[in-house]
Amino acid sequence: MKYTSNIAAGIVCLLLNGCADTGVVTMEEVEKQNNADSVVSSVLFENALDTSASYNVRKNGYVIIKFDESVPGSKYTEVVNVLRSNPMIKGVRAEQGGAEVCPLK
Repeated sequence: MKYTSNIAAGIVCLLLNGCADTGVVTMEEVEKQNNADSVVSSVLFENALDTSASYNVRKNGYVIIKFDESVPGSKYTEVVNVLRSNPMIKGVRAEQGGAEVCPLK
């Protein structure tokens, strides 16, 4: 019984240690995320896509954006190009219907 509890305690320690290392975000990373988030939010709003797209900004400023099926290809291509040209955004991966759109060449 003692052996089993030692193994369990070791596993818990390993899990907690792994979680502590991956959850740290520096102030610089927070600033990058906030800047990129602001740009994406503004661009989507300006293009009337704020309710037709969802996105996630990584701590390095990279954006993953998912467009609703109702968004035409010409519209999401325009938005992705605007986002990719902004220096506040590290990169953009865009999806629609589970498939990547506007891939880098």
